[in-house]
Amino acid sequence: MQAIDSFSPEVVEKIKAYNEEFEDIFEVLEKVVYKSDFELFKMIVDELEDINIQNHYGWTLLHIAIRRGEREMVEYLLEKGADINKTDGVGWTPLMEAVMDDKPELCKLLVDRGADKSITNERGATAFMLAQKFGRMSMFDYLS
Repeated sequence: MQAIDSFSPEVVEKIKAYNEEFEDIFEVLEKVVYKSDFELFKMIVDELEDINIQNHYGWTLLHIAIRRGEREMVEYLLEKGADINKTDGVGWTPLMEAVMDDKPELCKLLVDRGADKSITNERGATAFMLAQKFGRMSMFDYLS
């Protein structure tokens, strides 16, 4: 994974301003997403060697941004070439994450941007099946 000190001095300085010890750049980005710091998020993403980096659970930045409901970050990641169908450690796609976290606007965005609705997780469920199981009726139209 890309070392924190490989980023520009301006980015490193902003990261240090958080006054926390970070093990890796994914951990930094996770914190930036949770704090809704879009400006620093963009600065780091622009310097990333791999837009599809994953943490130890297999989550990508797209999974994290969706989980937090950060539409602006989701759109930015997609513009920068994030893999819209990248699965995590248990086969969940960003679309499945949007369904499970009850984010209909992000579900629609992902479908509109070409997310593959037919991908199944390790239990054989598609995003539509998850929406049915958990009563996410507002997403049925996007997913069927």
